[in-house]
Amino acid sequence: MNSFNLAYGNETLSFRLPSSLNIKEIEANASQPILDIEQAILQALTQPIGTAPLIEVVKPGDKVVIVVSDITRLWVRADVLLPILLDVLNGAGVPDKDISIVTATGDHRLQTLEEHTAICGAKILARVPIYDHECHAQDLVDLGKSSLGTPIKVNRRVWEADKVILTGGIAYHLLAGFGGGRKSIAPGVCGYEMIQQNHALALLGGGPSGLNPNIETGKMEGNPVAEDMLEIARLVGVDFILNVVVNEKKEFVYIAAGELYEAHLAGCRVTEEIFGIELEEKAELVIVSCGGYPKDTQLYQAIKALDNASYAVREGGVIILISECSEGIGSQPFLEFFNHGEVEEMNAGLHADFTMPGFISLKTASICQKTPVILISSLSEELVKRVKMIPTHCPAEALQFATQILGRQPESVYIMPHGGNTFPILS
Repeated sequence: MNSFNLAYGNETLSFRLPSSLNIKEIEANASQPILDIEQAILQALTQPIGTAPLIEVVKPGDKVVIVVSDITRLWVRADVLLPILLDVLNGAGVPDKDISIVTATGDHRLQTLEEHTAICGAKILARVPIYDHECHAQDLVDLGKSSLGTPIKVNRRVWEADKVILTGGIAYHLLAGFGGGRKSIAPGVCGYEMIQQNHALALLGGGPSGLNPNIETGKMEGNPVAEDMLEIARLVGVDFILNVVVNEKKEFVYIAAGELYEAHLAGCRVTEEIFGIELEEKAELVIVSCGGYPKDTQLYQAIKALDNASYAVREGGVIILISECSEGIGSQPFLEFFNHGEVEEMNAGLHADFTMPGFISLKTASICQKTPVILISSLSEELVKRVKMIPTHCPAEALQFATQILGRQPESVYIMPHGGNTFPILS
């Protein structure tokens, strides 16, 4: 027997599998962390992709807005980027008094002073003012509609700035293909209606089963949500981006600086090289862990790992999802959306009133309809069944269920220890 230990909360669970099985672990590819971060950032700002150096993009007298991610993306480490960025702007003749920061909260809540400090660092907050974007603000600027009919209302401070610089992080995203880049504008600093209607494009041409087939993790070209976001970001106007790619240890491995589209695309390619894992074929059984605490505290968070695992399992196969869920479901709207019933009814409900939790619910239900999902968690059996999964409490029980569903031992098994990060790509 072979044993595999997978993270579950602050503990590990041991899976014992016959050595006769064809077993493969899906882990991130090796990456070299940047040792001299300051030097790497300075080099990226002076040798950007697709545009002139930052000191030539801005000029004295410009009012500059820097957009930063909110507390949900603290791994971007804007507190590391901002001191260097501000010093370069100062050197280009733009003093601190002409610079402000806007937090790309999208439709999230406002941030606390403690959160602003965690995002930017106390020294930066002492130098320049910070403002949270409010998606329901009365003074949003109306820019009409995108070519796909999305109403565009944008943060006034961002719109009126002479120069807009985006900071952010690039990672796989199950709706927009990749995070970072354009997403700091749309949805980051846009109105609530824009966010909802843009995200609802995920249903465009999806039919009764729900989702548009071009809405995939890692896919931007042909993805209506991602392309709409890019069009809106270009309309709003972005003069420079400074995005980072981090590895599974949250170390900087790449600095993507320059033009909105080209620099972001370069960062996406690096993300693919590290976290996009090529597979020759899919497996009958995929065992996926979110990576333990704090990534598996809520089921809502765990769906990213489940979605990634769905790309590695063959038709007729089974997924075992490992997520302790010590804080429960994590989203009441996500849970309540399952009250619609089956996938077709959920799809109709989402068409009538699109919400992101509803989209995640439909995504979950669609995966479970196609592939049985066995969940090892601390959730009650009633809750697990309500979200269309099979409840279990230990590896042995989960493997027994999987064997029963398949009717025999699986011939091939993929194990994903950090399922929220690694994305299987069929070669």
